[in-house]
Amino acid sequence: MIDAVLGSPLFVLGLILALGALLGDVAERLRVPWITGCIVLGVALGPAAGDVLPTTRAAALGGFTQAALAVIAFNIGSQLTLGRLKTIGGSVVLMAAAQLLAPVALVLAGESLLGLALPAALILAAVAPATAPTTTYSVIRRREATGPFIDRALGVLALNDAAAVLIFSAVSAGVVAMLGAGAASGIGTALWHAAANEALSIAAGIALGLFYLAIRPIIEDGRPGWESRLTALLLGLVLLSIGGAIALQLSHLLLPLSLGIVVANGVDSVEQDFIRKHIKGFEEPLFFVFFVLAGAHLPVTAAGHLALLASAVIYLACRFAGKYAGISLTASALHLDQPTRRYLGLCFPSQGALAMGLILALRDSPAVRQLPAGVSEPIETAVSVILIAVLLSQLVGPALIDLAVRRGTQPSGSLPGSETSPSRR
Repeated sequence: MIDAVLGSPLFVLGLILALGALLGDVAERLRVPWITGCIVLGVALGPAAGDVLPTTRAAALGGFTQAALAVIAFNIGSQLTLGRLKTIGGSVVLMAAAQLLAPVALVLAGESLLGLALPAALILAAVAPATAPTTTYSVIRRREATGPFIDRALGVLALNDAAAVLIFSAVSAGVVAMLGAGAASGIGTALWHAAANEALSIAAGIALGLFYLAIRPIIEDGRPGWESRLTALLLGLVLLSIGGAIALQLSHLLLPLSLGIVVANGVDSVEQDFIRKHIKGFEEPLFFVFFVLAGAHLPVTAAGHLALLASAVIYLACRFAGKYAGISLTASALHLDQPTRRYLGLCFPSQGALAMGLILALRDSPAVRQLPAGVSEPIETAVSVILIAVLLSQLVGPALIDLAVRRGTQPSGSLPGSETSPSRR
């Protein structure tokens, strides 16, 4: 009877949502991110423990994972409005670029020295720039922090994840081309097709965005229920973006990202807030399902393997060092204030939905599924390392961010060893 009940996808979905909400609440009460509670629940329900979510049952809910990924990419795109970009200073752009590229180089070097296969090391390096903006935002809101330091942190976040998606899309396409090419002569052709696929994905996202902007004035006419219909249209287009990407083997990330950019830049600030508010209404339940399913994929039994644990630790250490050094050295070169030089790099230690979405989308993409048997092993290794690293980063990251926000927003004169000269913005 239990097997019959658990065989119902709707029952399992309800179980995930209910238990995910409860475990997430318990985690928050323990001052641990709710994401961690959902991941732990996924581990408990997964094949390594309760086996409520074996691989086949979790696969039946894979559509929710893809929908969550589409929402994540759409939200990242919706943050890239021209008005917002104009308010971001040149120093923030330089710091954002440095903390994007430095982790890529350090993670690639660290994992290669550890002996990891080049395709796996490249994938890990490509995931390294991604952050968990929700974790950073939540700490800032809890502290009610404001000021130049916070403005810079938010500016870096605004630029980071969109650029991280572009970096990962390009690198992962190249890795899949390397793995799938039978000979060196075929790699160039495969890379060319990958680049054309990325361009087509962006074009398709732009087309969907322009369609929304064309239909929006017709629906937004003041008749009863127009807001619900407009929300349904937008949700439909977000799901179309991910469904179309899967069916046409386009980028799972760039298509909804491009849709979000076009929509956000085609409406005024009031409607931007309206869109974010209504997207958030179904975003969080999707994230509960996403993180629980990700936890079910977590290779707990493999976590005892020294090589995987070492790789996860090296990944976290190199990623953190790259983020911190990139910002600190750039801020010093620009002669920015001491709190920025010392503490801004501590605001981005955590990874979450985006990092897991990137790696899981790659693993489940048609291009990877079509690889010959055994060829995709480096990708599976990268998935295991990222899932372990995300869980660890969620445990230690919030404390570092809280420290950075507290110290970074203190008056410069009250910081130990602070300079008496006025800081530069």
